[in-house]
Parts: sequence; C-alpha cells; structure tokens
Amino acid sequence: MADINLFSALADALPDVCSQVVRKTALDAQGNIQAHIQANDQVDTGFMLGSVYTQTSDGSTYKGGEKALPETEAPEDTKTTAHVAVAAEYGAYQNYGTRFIPARPFFEPGMEEARQGMDAAMALIEQKWNEVAG
Repeated sequence: MADINLFSALADALPDVCSQVVRKTALDAQGNIQAHIQANDQVDTGFMLGSVYTQTSDGSTYKGGEKALPETEAPEDTKTTAHVAVAAEYGAYQNYGTRFIPARPFFEPGMEEARQGMDAAMALIEQKWNEVAG
C-alpha cells in the first residue's frame, strides 16, 4: 500500500467543514432559544419569538419590525463566525428579569444546548482527522 500524505487535502477542507458546523450551530441555537421562549410561556403577540435571528457570512434571518432593535453588524467576512440575537427591544428584560418581573432565561439555555451539538460535531471532525493521520 502506498503511503499517501492527505494532510494538505484535509487542511484545505477544514475551513468549509468548520463553516458548516458554525452555521448549523447558530441555526440550532436560534431554534433552541425559540423553543425556550415557548416553554417559558413568553409568547403573547409572537413578536419576541419571531425576532430571534441568526446572522452568518451566508446571510441573515433578521425580520425587523416596528419595535425591533437594529440588526447586529454582519460578522467579519469569515465563515467561522455567526451571530445569534433577539431583536425584540424587551428581550433582555424577559430573559434576565427586572425588579418587577422574575428572570425567565431562554437565551443562555438555548445557546448552551447548541454548544453541546457543536462540541459533538467538532469531536467527530477530530476523530476523523486522527483516523486519517493514523
């Protein structure tokens, strides 16, 4: 069997693979955050639920609206950066609470769940790399 060095091909493919992981993680986070908003019974008009968005180098799911905060600045022109945000101006009050209303966290729990998926995907990439590197 011939000894073939695949490191160059692996290194070339890594940015695209990582980009896919980042994009999927961000979209998963968006969905998780929305699920927590629903589970916390924080849906009245549906505006906050619909204001959760993801922004990657591929584009944005931002919908805007009359009471929406401005969209965050686009991520640097890198495929391994994503933003997940809530455009409802009152989202932080709902998430962290005030002296008048209790905190009902949705953002951090949703992000944490997505991070676990990203960790698993990155571990799989590492495993595949090690199999090739042998």
